[in-house]
Amino acid sequence: MNLIERTKLVPVFLNKNISISCESQVREGMSIEDLLSDCKEKLNIERHSKCILYDSQGAELSDDDIEYINEEEPLFLSQGEEFTKKSTVALYKEVKKLGQGGFGSVALYEHRYTHDQVAIKSIKLKTLLSPEDINRVYSEIAVLRELKHPNIVKLYNTFTLNEEICFVMEYCSGGELKEYLKNHSPLPEEKVYNIALQIVDAVRFCHNSKIVHRDLKLENIIFSSDSYSMIKIVDFGIAGMFNLGQSGERSDAGSILYIPPEIYKSQDNRANPAIDVWAMGCIFYYLLEGKHPFMHKTVKEIISHIEKVDYKNLSSTVSKPWHKLIKGMLRLKPSSRWDTMRIQEHLEKYADSPDEELSEDSEEEKVTPSVKNTLISSHTKTKSLLQVPSKHYVRKSHSPSRAYLHDRGSENKKTCPKSPLANHRVSNFIDFKK
Repeated sequence: MNLIERTKLVPVFLNKNISISCESQVREGMSIEDLLSDCKEKLNIERHSKCILYDSQGAELSDDDIEYINEEEPLFLSQGEEFTKKSTVALYKEVKKLGQGGFGSVALYEHRYTHDQVAIKSIKLKTLLSPEDINRVYSEIAVLRELKHPNIVKLYNTFTLNEEICFVMEYCSGGELKEYLKNHSPLPEEKVYNIALQIVDAVRFCHNSKIVHRDLKLENIIFSSDSYSMIKIVDFGIAGMFNLGQSGERSDAGSILYIPPEIYKSQDNRANPAIDVWAMGCIFYYLLEGKHPFMHKTVKEIISHIEKVDYKNLSSTVSKPWHKLIKGMLRLKPSSRWDTMRIQEHLEKYADSPDEELSEDSEEEKVTPSVKNTLISSHTKTKSLLQVPSKHYVRKSHSPSRAYLHDRGSENKKTCPKSPLANHRVSNFIDFKK
């Protein structure tokens, strides 16, 4: 931050009552007491009252901070009470409503001084009627604080204001992938590779951080801008923890067209990466065909076809690598579905060379006991998962260092747009191989 070279006019808000504010001049050589005295006078506060000045992050200011005060960052005056995060709402002004739902609303806000735009999701506390509802809200907060990835929506701040929980989040102006597809589906394969690589990169990052999203669907994938090139994954409200060793957190929640057969059959509702793999398979199928693989007239029919993994094969006009990929992802047994590392390697290999000859390993899932052991390769070993106490929504990832994997390709081959991480693919040394 630059040293003060001139008088600066700094906005000061009253802590816990942001409707009251003033502007104070900050001069070179000024002390924190001088600044406090000026603010007290302008805000009609008793001169002898003990007050504290906080910056927008809640840090108490001292004389050493005076010369580094930024006139674009408001200050907050406390009359002895602790800094409250809801004061940060003073940094933003509402631009327009973006959406409304049963739990609350989402609105576009603009920073008063930097003019950066954010989306603020407000959830009414009175609508959280069950422990599951409360768990979902706080789970999303905890998960988003831990996950830092270019294809996962950023959470900047949270606070409680007027009986509402507020999420200050990254604003993505491109809208839902589902809405985009209404006018553009099915997508050309080059575009599908671009979107699919970004999705799997983000999901693989989640899995390496021991998080299963559990509600991947078209509505929860949004474009960061109206260039419709970069995607973000949102809504981690029912995300679950897992770990190698035992079972993961249990939940039957999800969206009907994307829920895998083991959950409908009540066989296994633990947080398992294979749940996200199934959902991604449904998403990729839709991108290529313009329809859901298990869409039928009634819920009963949908569930029946999912339980039997009964869907129409991709069109013959779709290149063979996609046929193989979808068959590897939409498999009855969770343990036999491809993992995210194999999916990512497959996409990267064929994105540049869709006509390259496919490897000879089996595309089909075989379930007869006599051939089961020979079918499952080193990529398809069964996972066992760790039970996490329900009160522990998330914890920090202790993944080992991450290495760079470089894309395959030659200078003479045509390339297509990829994930922002495609040129320097970041991945954990330890991946969860099947």
